[in-house]
Amino acid sequence: MPNAQHPYTDTLTFAGRVLPLKRPMAVYAANRLQAILPQIAALNAAGKTQADAAAALDTTVCTLRQWLDITGTTWVNLNRRGPYRRQSK
Repeated sequence: MPNAQHPYTDTLTFAGRVLPLKRPMAVYAANRLQAILPQIAALNAAGKTQADAAAALDTTVCTLRQWLDITGTTWVNLNRRGPYRRQSK
């Protein structure tokens, strides 16, 4: 363990079910993530962009994407970019 002073967990509880995390995280960080998971789910269901959701949660897009990755959540309104096609004339 990187820091033995903080206990780690590898699961979260959301909407009555247990979510396994991709990697362990500190309990205090897991508690914060567990508290805002309903907001993340609501913003995702409303079709908001990740930038809008990050602004609503008062965090960065990078942090939001990290939370989505850890919990295995897929974002609904995601404009994928590339591979780019050139138009033939």
